[in-house]
Amino acid sequence: MPLHKNAGFVLFVIFALASVAVGDVKTPAIFGSNMVLQRDHANPVWGWADMGEKVSVRIAGQSHDTQTDKNGNWRVTLKPLKATGKAFTLAIKGKNELKYENVLVGEVWVCSGQSNMG
Repeated sequence: MPLHKNAGFVLFVIFALASVAVGDVKTPAIFGSNMVLQRDHANPVWGWADMGEKVSVRIAGQSHDTQTDKNGNWRVTLKPLKATGKAFTLAIKGKNELKYENVLVGEVWVCSGQSNMG
């Protein structure tokens, strides 16, 4: 019987912790470690967090601050970066912090064809 008395409390704690995690700063799956940002182009960075939450984005000496709108959306635009071959960290901070490591600036070329592409 004591197990049934504690089950309600355990469920309450689980749901309470799950609701706290909803407010974390998040970005779409297009952002992540080992990504490449377009060189010489103003790159947008966006995501979601709690309504009114302050969000800071840092990379390569740039710092951009914004605040989420009434729907929890936020967006900043990075100033154009030069391709240097150096890896950067993209840090996004709100109530929590996301760090995307090994971010390069440059271009990605995709080639496809047949066996005569050599």
